[in-house]
Amino acid sequence: MADRNGIRVQRCHSGTRVAELRWEWAREADPAVGPWRADGAFIAAVTDWLDDDRRTVWTAGAGALTIGMVCLTEHARMPSPRRAAGGRWGYLGHLYVRPAFRGSGLGRDLIRHATGTADDRGYAKTVLSPTEPSIGLYERCGFSRDNDLMIRQR
Repeated sequence: MADRNGIRVQRCHSGTRVAELRWEWAREADPAVGPWRADGAFIAAVTDWLDDDRRTVWTAGAGALTIGMVCLTEHARMPSPRRAAGGRWGYLGHLYVRPAFRGSGLGRDLIRHATGTADDRGYAKTVLSPTEPSIGLYERCGFSRDNDLMIRQR
């Protein structure tokens, strides 16, 4: 699907494209990560992660440049006689857009691809764990704050 300025959002099966974006994202948080160097072991690890039928990843790009990504992972709850307690839901994560393209609407477009797929699949809900700067974007895309999530960290 062609978007504005020749940027395309499409389902991605390329571990290399996703690995490069993940590397750049990590580098933003920790400059010690260093520049992208197409590390074969890292690409293989991302490719293995990507090869999961419960996971769908979209990337946005123009030509050879991959600009952004988002992931939707399916979670199937244990069946229940209570309709509200069973079913499948999606976890939206790994939304990343290169800094030069932020504010262009690309993040919103990636989220719309993921939520449209979640709707098509009939998920009962789609959840995510936003960073503080991303909350406004997610709210503009129809997400609301819900405080029923507890986290145990190691």
